[in-house]
Amino acid sequence: MQNEPTPKALGRVLLTGGTGMVGSSVLSALLDADSVSEVISLGRRPSGRQHHKLTEITFAAFGDAEAITPHVAGVDTVFHCLATYSSRVSREAYEEITVDWLGALLHACETVSPSMTFCLFSAQGARPDGGGMSFALKTKGKAETALFKSNIARKFAFRPGYIAPSGSRGGWKLADYLFVPVQRLMPSIGVTSNELAISMLKTATNDPRHSAVLENGDMRALLD
Repeated sequence: MQNEPTPKALGRVLLTGGTGMVGSSVLSALLDADSVSEVISLGRRPSGRQHHKLTEITFAAFGDAEAITPHVAGVDTVFHCLATYSSRVSREAYEEITVDWLGALLHACETVSPSMTFCLFSAQGARPDGGGMSFALKTKGKAETALFKSNIARKFAFRPGYIAPSGSRGGWKLADYLFVPVQRLMPSIGVTSNELAISMLKTATNDPRHSAVLENGDMRALLD
C-alpha cells in the first residue's frame, strides 16, 4: 500500500475577492485552517472581519503587476476568487477583470514566488480551446489557459456548477431555495460556497499533482 502524500502547509496565503460569495467562504475556511499562518486579503473593499491571521489591504490596481508584486512576495498559496457576473458589466470590462487582472497577478507571482500553489475560481463549462457559444465561458477559458501556461509550480482551476450561498438565507435568490431539494436528487449539479471553499483548500493541501482542472464532481468527491 502506497503512503499518502504529505499534506502541504498553506502557509502565507494571498486571497483576492474575499468579500464575494465564494471568497468570503474561502476566507472563513482559511482563518480556521491550522496550516495557514497568515491571510493577506487583497480586495476592492474590506470585509470588516477581525482575526489575528488576517491582514486586509484595500486595493484597486489589479491590472498593474508592479503594484501587486510587493503583496505577493513571500506568499506560499494564492486563492484567486475575484470575479464578476458577465451580465453586470460590459464585455470589455468582463474580459479585463477575468483575464487581464489575472494576468497581472500571475506575472507578479512568477516574478517573486514561482514555487507557490495557485488556485483559480473558474466556472463549469469553461472552454480553454475558445469554443462554445458563451462569451463568458470562452473568457473563463482564456483565464485558465493563462494560468496553465505560467511557470507557477502548482496550479489548479476549479469549475463548480451552480453555487448556492452558505450561511444566512437573507440574501438568497429563488434559485438558491430550489437548489437545496434538487441537489439531494442530483448532487452533481453544484456545490454550496462553503463546500467549494473546502474542496479548494483540500486540493491545495493534499493533491499530489502539479496542475489539474477540478470539475464539480471532482470537488464533490473531496467532500465525502
